Amino acid sequence: MTGRYDAPAARPMRNPVERIQLALMLAVLVLLPWLVSPGRTEPDTKIDLTITPWRYLGRSLDAWNTHAGLGELQNQAYGYLFPMGPVFGICRSLAIPAWATQRIWWTLLLAVSFLGAQQLIRRLGVAGPLAAITGGAAYALAPRMLTVLPVISIEAWPMALAPWLVIVVLPLVRRELRRRELIRSVALAGVLAASLGGVNATASGIVLALPFLFLLTSAAGWRRLPLWLVAVLLGACWWLLPLLVLGRYAYPFLDYIETASITTAVTSVPNVFRGADDWIAYILDSADHPVWQGGWVLAQSVTAIIATGLVAAVGCWGLLRQRGHLARWLLCCAVGAVLFMSLGHGGTVGSPLSEPVRALLDGSLAPLRNVHKADPILRLPLVIGLAAVVQRVASSTRARDRFVPALIALAVAVAATPIWQGRVGAADAYGAIPPQWTQVAHEIDSAAKTSGGSTMLLPNSRTPTYTWGSTTDEPLSAIATSPIVTREAAPLGIPGSTRILDMVDQLAATGQPQPALAAGLARLGITRIVLRRDLAASVQARPWQAEQRTLQSSPGFRAVATFGRGTSALTVYDVGTSPDKGASVYGGTPLTVAGGPEALFALYAAGALSPTQWLRLDGSPSGDADVVTDTMPWRAYNNGVPTAFAYSPVLTRDDTEPTRIGAKDLPPATDPADQPAREWIGWTDVQVSSSAADPFAAHYLGVRDGAASAFDGDNDTAWLTGDHRPSAWLRGTLPRTTISEVRLRLAGPAQHAILPATVQVVTGGRTVSVAVDGRSTLTIPVHASDATSVEVRLYAPAGAIDPVLGVAEMSLPGTRLGSVIDVPQQVDPAKQALLLTRLPEDGASLTRQVHLTSAGSLGGTVWLRATGAAVPATCGAAGEITVRSADGALTRMPLRLNGTGGVRTGALVQAVTCAVGVGGVSGERTITISGASGLTPQLALLGHAPAPAGTTRAVSSVSGDSGRRVVRLTAGTPGVVALSEGFNAGWHATNSAGHALQPVEVDGWRQGFRVTGTAAETVTMRFTPTTPQRLGLLLGGLLALALLLTFLVAALACRRERHLRVGADSSKSACAASEPTRPTRLAGAASAVVAGFLVAGPAGAVAGLIAAAVPRPLLRHVAAGALVASCVALAFFGVVDASSAGAIAGQLLATVTLAALARALAECVGARGAAPAARPGTPTPTRSAR
Repeated sequence: MTGRYDAPAARPMRNPVERIQLALMLAVLVLLPWLVSPGRTEPDTKIDLTITPWRYLGRSLDAWNTHAGLGELQNQAYGYLFPMGPVFGICRSLAIPAWATQRIWWTLLLAVSFLGAQQLIRRLGVAGPLAAITGGAAYALAPRMLTVLPVISIEAWPMALAPWLVIVVLPLVRRELRRRELIRSVALAGVLAASLGGVNATASGIVLALPFLFLLTSAAGWRRLPLWLVAVLLGACWWLLPLLVLGRYAYPFLDYIETASITTAVTSVPNVFRGADDWIAYILDSADHPVWQGGWVLAQSVTAIIATGLVAAVGCWGLLRQRGHLARWLLCCAVGAVLFMSLGHGGTVGSPLSEPVRALLDGSLAPLRNVHKADPILRLPLVIGLAAVVQRVASSTRARDRFVPALIALAVAVAATPIWQGRVGAADAYGAIPPQWTQVAHEIDSAAKTSGGSTMLLPNSRTPTYTWGSTTDEPLSAIATSPIVTREAAPLGIPGSTRILDMVDQLAATGQPQPALAAGLARLGITRIVLRRDLAASVQARPWQAEQRTLQSSPGFRAVATFGRGTSALTVYDVGTSPDKGASVYGGTPLTVAGGPEALFALYAAGALSPTQWLRLDGSPSGDADVVTDTMPWRAYNNGVPTAFAYSPVLTRDDTEPTRIGAKDLPPATDPADQPAREWIGWTDVQVSSSAADPFAAHYLGVRDGAASAFDGDNDTAWLTGDHRPSAWLRGTLPRTTISEVRLRLAGPAQHAILPATVQVVTGGRTVSVAVDGRSTLTIPVHASDATSVEVRLYAPAGAIDPVLGVAEMSLPGTRLGSVIDVPQQVDPAKQALLLTRLPEDGASLTRQVHLTSAGSLGGTVWLRATGAAVPATCGAAGEITVRSADGALTRMPLRLNGTGGVRTGALVQAVTCAVGVGGVSGERTITISGASGLTPQLALLGHAPAPAGTTRAVSSVSGDSGRRVVRLTAGTPGVVALSEGFNAGWHATNSAGHALQPVEVDGWRQGFRVTGTAAETVTMRFTPTTPQRLGLLLGGLLALALLLTFLVAALACRRERHLRVGADSSKSACAASEPTRPTRLAGAASAVVAGFLVAGPAGAVAGLIAAAVPRPLLRHVAAGALVASCVALAFFGVVDASSAGAIAGQLLATVTLAALARALAECVGARGAAPAARPGTPTPTRSAR
């Protein structure tokens, strides 16, 4: 083929049979969405669009989303303004059911995809009507389309438009082109760029690579490339300009969602070729159900693996038959897309560049982290190649080719496996939202009109999956008009507020009275709680029963109403007694705290923070904080799991795990020097093979199952393994010493572990093995006189399934072993307070290492919890505080209860030191707070208690909307006015005189401004990014309309002229039609080897050599055969595990295919000579395929 295109239009289907064929296939495709769970609404994209679309689209005009309760920047919500939002809005206005609206939208997606691909194939002259229909169907039913259609269909829209983006630039590669035609094509390209929508800018932008490369690879087209770029940018302005606003002011949530190691884990070369490259499709929930059912079938089903591989192989075979500019474009797209998606894939035969590529995708290229979004760049060339093969064999006169087109069509149909299995949609689609949710929405909206504030949903849940079905977002947020606070999986709000919401859930889940919970919530502007009982078990939320007990027993909560019955009931609680005005005013002097925002609740409980005092965080070790806390310790955080399972134990400061993308704790936790961290006692370092306290482990149990539990003196806790491997080790290093024996208490069934069969101890160059024989305690003589490390190795019994091994206690005679949490800030007990709180990993006592700068009194108050017999209020009856110096000297301070009313109810009871306190304890000290029998210390405030501060001002009224607040203050002392919404650089404020106010971050997350005057005044706050966002939307919309008008005028002008057919690209490259020159052959071989090495390392380079050595006439056969064999290997020998035989064989075989395409691309680019004559029956621009 010469690369000449019938640019203006494909020849019309004059044959009625052809029209019927097209209409029948279109009818089949548009029918398919209606067969997916009819009558049930799928969890697709945004629930707001199925309930209140026009209200949601109205909110999307604002950059700031106050409906989220604590406030956040809207993440590309404006992208729904076109086309998806209006479709749902119009259907809602016409009273079309939500489920039917979804199917209408899906129908539109499939129809646009099919017709676009079919038309492109025809206009390229690649195939006739029937072959083009087959190619169009293969594109519309591509694995990516079926994967995302029922769950995030808006990502399928750019793929649907991709063929049309190429169609409109076909005229631009002709050497001679009338000005009107040029304007028409360029303007229409801009209109289509506008139509891409901006819900996911990466998915929208990446498909523009197809027309870009089409022009770039053309001798005539690249000269018109700048004009095309200008038109595309103008058309995309309406979603690009707001994106710049989002990028400037958004919180850094990309560090707390999926990482490149996750998104590239499944992008092996064969998976990329067959289209099963979306990582979510491989995930099972906690109940072992696929998160995305249709995608999972395509990823895992043997039938789907082989069928999708066969379709891709046929496409590759067809690609290697193309010539000229068409071949350059198709091969460039295919090879580039495979490399882009596969370079980050590691594994046994993965890319040698995977680590630096992943680092880039987690860093400066984070928006491109989900590499699977490049699938359309590969899929479109493959279906064009497939159509070319169908056309060739259909035109063949050989009898053996007669049934090949039908077989290819059958493969396309079988590849759509989820449809035929009835598993395209989610298994937990819902018929209707239960009526109690609407009743609750009306209740809280009514309450919000009188008491203001927002409503929080408890228990927290990363995903809104209920016993009655799954929704993409919380239904209450879509139904209610008042602000709703939820703990989202992606922390779109300021991270400090997310830390507080996690603490709220943690406190509520204790099932015990929490004296400061209501006060803390009220300070957040939360005036109502909705307790839900209908979350699905698979979301692993904290038990609602425990949270109900906490709300019922804690002061400040009042049950208002319950809607529904049993485990589907929803209960509304009022929080506090005062209405929330949306803003607060505080005194000018803050309480400076070293710790995290979540310390708010402990500060309230300890009486260290008054309601009229604002909180400023300052965690530097040399800082002068009023209160030093042990909150916000140095630990790893896995945002991909529920918060109850998301945290590691406190780590040592030299542990770099929390610096890794995907393991970072939420800010302001950023520097271990400023945060409490673990320090080993007796050891210099401790390492383990795996840990059940690692939130990234395959078997996570909790933070008390880490290495420190092997030395904590508690036989009930243990270090446990987290990888289910049959062997494990614990290794500690220590100063050079003599070790006579090692004493071990092994973890057993009491710790959810099994006893090992054999234990080995390696120390001082000696290895001692001991058979366990069912014993839980071992004393192993080692007699090492020059030991610097001790390693304990555990070996599970033969045949053990998923073993969990561990050590409950380990000791060395004469050596004190253990660990302590070190608080790095300097504390002057005479001037500062020390606030210690219970962490989930603490045992019966609270132990912290602190650094005291003076010999001031260390007395104070301790709060304990008990649910037992009465405790006398005598000195020492409540427990004691011990202070240990570095040399081991102990100082004891007995405690006595200050009232015993809460002992029997489980409420916190207060205990004080019997005397004034201990003085003369400066330096590094270890403080241990122990309760008497039945009493557990929860909280301690030691040293100098901060004096309460206040203000004489008050907020008289607050008005405004999401982007503007008008706060009227009474006269009084200077202070700080704060919103109950997140701090952001976009907020600006002025006073009554028009003077700008200084912004401050209040409580570690809230937006505040200093008010220096004393007279009554009005503070006007504006979220200024809303203005450029709206201007961008308006300007972009006007530009899109201008492009549309330009296109219509140019199109009308072109219709008045009789079009003269003009040849396309002047390129005459034979592209391997004749024998290539030696330099071209060398370039082809080198490209094959390089491509193979890039995706599979040295083994891939060998695969590249194989592809380079294949005779040219056999290249397409080898490429297609290798890909089919690759998918067979995946299907029968393992698809997920990168070290399985199937994954290794599949990767290497598919690399041969990639190398063959790379070789063909290099030979095509370097080819010289005239184009070959068209084969008989081959469609060309002057001989239409019919």
